[in-house]
Amino acid sequence: MEIQGVDFFLGVAAGAALGVGLALGAAKVRGWLGYSETGRLKAENRHLKRRVAEKDRHIGRMIQETERLAERLGQKSDQGSVIRDQ
Repeated sequence: MEIQGVDFFLGVAAGAALGVGLALGAAKVRGWLGYSETGRLKAENRHLKRRVAEKDRHIGRMIQETERLAERLGQKSDQGSVIRDQ
Protein backbone atom coordinates (compact mmCIF):
# COMPACT_ATOMS: atom_id res chain seq x y z
CA MET A 1 0.00 0.00 0.00
CA GLU A 2 1.51 3.24 -1.15
CA ILE A 3 0.90 6.61 0.45
CA GLN A 4 -0.66 8.89 -2.11
CA GLY A 5 0.25 12.59 -2.23
CA VAL A 6 -3.25 13.60 -1.19
CA ASP A 7 -3.15 11.29 1.84
CA PHE A 8 0.23 12.71 2.86
CA PHE A 9 -1.04 16.27 2.51
CA LEU A 10 -4.18 15.49 4.53
CA GLY A 11 -2.02 13.91 7.28
CA VAL A 12 0.29 16.92 7.46
CA ALA A 13 -2.65 19.35 7.49
CA ALA A 14 -4.45 17.36 10.19
CA GLY A 15 -1.27 17.19 12.30
CA ALA A 16 -0.69 20.92 11.96
CA ALA A 17 -4.29 21.70 12.88
CA LEU A 18 -4.09 19.37 15.88
CA GLY A 19 -0.81 20.98 16.99
CA VAL A 20 -2.23 24.51 16.75
CA GLY A 21 -5.38 23.44 18.58
CA LEU A 22 -3.40 21.84 21.39
CA ALA A 23 -1.16 24.90 21.68
CA LEU A 24 -4.16 27.21 21.97
CA GLY A 25 -5.79 24.86 24.46
CA ALA A 26 -2.64 24.79 26.58
CA ALA A 27 -2.54 28.60 26.57
CA LYS A 28 -6.15 28.71 27.78
CA VAL A 29 -5.48 26.20 30.55
CA ARG A 30 -2.39 28.14 31.65
CA GLY A 31 -4.54 31.28 31.77
CA TRP A 32 -7.05 29.53 34.00
CA LEU A 33 -4.31 28.26 36.28
CA GLY A 34 -2.96 31.71 37.03
CA TYR A 35 -0.15 32.05 34.51
CA SER A 36 -1.95 34.95 32.89
CA GLU A 37 -0.82 38.54 33.17
CA THR A 38 -3.47 39.18 35.81
CA GLY A 39 -2.19 36.29 37.91
CA ARG A 40 1.39 37.47 37.49
CA LEU A 41 0.48 41.01 38.54
CA LYS A 42 -1.42 39.71 41.59
CA ALA A 43 1.61 37.67 42.63
CA GLU A 44 3.88 40.68 42.14
CA ASN A 45 1.51 42.82 44.21
CA ARG A 46 1.54 40.26 47.05
CA HIS A 47 5.34 40.17 46.93
CA LEU A 48 5.60 43.97 47.05
CA LYS A 49 3.14 44.19 49.96
CA ARG A 50 5.20 41.61 51.85
CA ARG A 51 8.39 43.60 51.23
CA VAL A 52 6.73 46.85 52.39
CA ALA A 53 5.53 45.12 55.56
CA GLU A 54 9.06 43.81 56.24
CA LYS A 55 10.51 47.29 55.73
CA ASP A 56 7.87 48.80 58.03
CA ARG A 57 8.80 46.28 60.74
CA HIS A 58 12.48 47.08 60.26
CA ILE A 59 11.84 50.83 60.49
CA GLY A 60 9.74 50.29 63.62
CA ARG A 61 12.59 48.34 65.25
CA MET A 62 15.08 51.04 64.31
CA ILE A 63 12.83 53.76 65.77
CA GLN A 64 12.43 51.78 69.01
CA GLU A 65 16.19 51.31 69.27
CA THR A 66 16.78 55.02 68.63
CA GLU A 67 14.23 55.97 71.30
CA ARG A 68 15.86 53.54 73.74
CA LEU A 69 19.29 55.00 73.05
CA ALA A 70 17.99 58.57 73.40
CA GLU A 71 16.37 57.63 76.71
CA ARG A 72 19.63 56.11 77.99
CA LEU A 73 21.61 59.14 76.90
CA GLY A 74 19.03 61.40 78.55
CA GLN A 75 19.33 59.45 81.80
CA LYS A 76 23.12 59.60 81.67
CA SER A 77 23.11 63.36 81.06
CA ASP A 78 20.59 63.85 83.92
CA GLN A 79 22.82 61.87 86.25
CA GLY A 80 25.82 63.95 85.18
CA SER A 81 24.01 67.22 85.87
CA VAL A 82 22.89 65.94 89.30
CA ILE A 83 26.49 65.06 90.17
CA ARG A 84 27.72 68.47 88.98
CA ASP A 85 25.00 70.27 90.98
CA GLN A 86 26.10 68.64 94.26
